[in-house]
Amino acid sequence: MHRERIIALISAIRDKANRFLLKRLDSHSIKDIAPAHGGIFVHLFRNSKLTMGEIVRLIDREKSTVTTLVDKLVRLGYLEREKDVADNRVTKVRLTKKGKKLEADFGDISKQLLDRAYAGFTEKEKDAIIRLLTRVNNNF
Repeated sequence: MHRERIIALISAIRDKANRFLLKRLDSHSIKDIAPAHGGIFVHLFRNSKLTMGEIVRLIDREKSTVTTLVDKLVRLGYLEREKDVADNRVTKVRLTKKGKKLEADFGDISKQLLDRAYAGFTEKEKDAIIRLLTRVNNNF
């Protein structure tokens, strides 16, 4: 084993997963969304509204990155922003009708991605991969 290859290997997996996602998005006629937007959609499918801070925490990205991603999705009509009625300083984000229509497609694409990633692995091995990669992530 070449232990020094860990970051290169993680990067290669990310690149391959992104190419896989782009092909699947295209097969569902979704051409204006990038894989980087996926985490935002997934969490908004689970929650009706989220603050920008909550999205930052949930997808583990920098605030400026999340702002850029959300801005694009707002421009494309998938998301809308609204001020929190209790605290005008807080902005919440929610899916539009157009954004909600993607839930089934995203579910299908996510299943295909996970099936590909975990092909040939036992449940115990899947748990071990997640546990170990979480530790690597937490080291940063």
